[in-house]
Amino acid sequence: MALIDRVDETGPPPRSTQWMNPTRSLAILAVVAIHAIADTVGLRFTDHGTAPWWVANVIDSASRWSVPVFLMIAGALALDPTKGGRPRDFLSKRFWRIGVPLVVWTAVYVPYRLFAMSGRETGWDPLTAILTGSPFVQLYFLYVLALLTLLTPFMRQLTVHGSRRAQWGTALVLLGIGMVDHFSAVLAGVGEPNIATRFLPLMGYYLLGWIMRDHLVRGAKLVWAWVGFVGSIAFTALWAGFGPGDQPWVIVYEYMAPTVVVMSLTGYLILHRFFSDDSRSYLGLRRLFPYSFGVFLLHPLLVYSLRDVIGVADSVGAVLLHGLLLPLVYALICAIVTKVALRTPVVRIAFGEVPTGVAAVPPAHTAGQGGPGLGGPGQGGPGVDDPGQAVDTVPEVPSPEAADAGDTDHLDRPGSEPAPA
Repeated sequence: MALIDRVDETGPPPRSTQWMNPTRSLAILAVVAIHAIADTVGLRFTDHGTAPWWVANVIDSASRWSVPVFLMIAGALALDPTKGGRPRDFLSKRFWRIGVPLVVWTAVYVPYRLFAMSGRETGWDPLTAILTGSPFVQLYFLYVLALLTLLTPFMRQLTVHGSRRAQWGTALVLLGIGMVDHFSAVLAGVGEPNIATRFLPLMGYYLLGWIMRDHLVRGAKLVWAWVGFVGSIAFTALWAGFGPGDQPWVIVYEYMAPTVVVMSLTGYLILHRFFSDDSRSYLGLRRLFPYSFGVFLLHPLLVYSLRDVIGVADSVGAVLLHGLLLPLVYALICAIVTKVALRTPVVRIAFGEVPTGVAAVPPAHTAGQGGPGLGGPGQGGPGVDDPGQAVDTVPEVPSPEAADAGDTDHLDRPGSEPAPA
C-alpha cells in the first residue's frame, strides 16, 4: 500500500488522444503477423529450435503487446468520465458496434472452420467453441469486448467518483488477479475460460488504459520504458526457446504473463510518445485506422485461405514473408474491402455501423486538445468534432462512413486475439 499512497489524488491534465489512431493501425498489423506465423511457432510447419522457428518466435514475441494495448485504448476511451450519457444509450449503440458483428462473424467463421478448414482439425464442436467464447482465432476479442461493454457504465463510476489513487489500486488488484489466473491455468491446469469469464483476467488492462492515457513520458522515464519494453520482448523470446517443457512459449506468450504485462504497459507509454505529433501521417497508419476493424474481422480469411497458393511459413525466408510483408498486403486488401462494405447498405452493419435513427450521444468537448481531425476526402463522414480526440466508441475501431453528424462516438473497434498455441 506504500506505493499506492505515493500516487497523486488527481491525474495529469487531459491530452490529445489522436496518438491512439496510428497506434491501433500498428497494433492490428502486429495481430495479423501473430496469426500469420502462429502455426510455425506451434510446430505445425517446423521443429522447436530451428532457424525458421526462432525467426517466427522473435516476431511473435515482439508483437505480444498488441492485444493488451487495444484493450487499454478501449478503456481509455470508454471509461472517460466526460463521455457521460445514459447507460441505455451507451449500451444501445454498443449493441450495434459489437453485438451485431459478434453474431454475424460468428455465423461466418463457424461454417468456414467446419468446411473450408475441415482438413486442419477433427472433432471440433461449434457449440462448445462458442461457449468457450472463442469460435475462431480472432473472434474471442469481440466476446471479451461485449462483456466489458456491459460493465463499462458501472466501471465508469470509479473514474467519475474515485480518486486516481483508488483507480490505480483497483487496476493493480485486477492485474494481479489476472496473472494469478494465468499461472493457475498454465502451471496447474486449473480452470478454463468460457464465454462468461474470458474477459475477467483482462479487466486490469481496460482500467489501466484510462489511468495511463494522459501520461506522456520523456527523458529518463522514456529510457526506462524502452528498457522494460525491449527487455520483456527479449525475455519472452528466450524463455520460449530455452524454457522448460515441451511448449515453453505457452507460459510467456499469454497476455497475462508478467513479461507481456510489462511489454504492454511500457509499449502503451512509448507509442503515446512516438505518435504524439498530431500533424504527421506516420507512414499511412492514420489512413489505415478507419478500416482497422474490417482488417480485424477479415484477415483470417486471407491468412488461412491463401496458404495453398503462397505456401506455408516453413523456412526463414517464408517466415519473414508471412510475418513481415504479407501482413501489410493482407491489411491493404482488407481495408479496401472494408471501404467498399461500409458504402454498401445492410452490409455495413456487419462492420459495426450504427443504423440511421439510433440516438447519438452528444460528444463532450475538452478545451486545449487541438489537433487535426479524422475527417477529410475519401472518408465519407463528417469527421470528429473534437479534433484533439481519438475517434471514440467502444473498445474498437470503425469506419468514417459511420459517423452520425456531431457524434464523436463512431470511431473505434478492436484488435484481435493471440495466436493459438
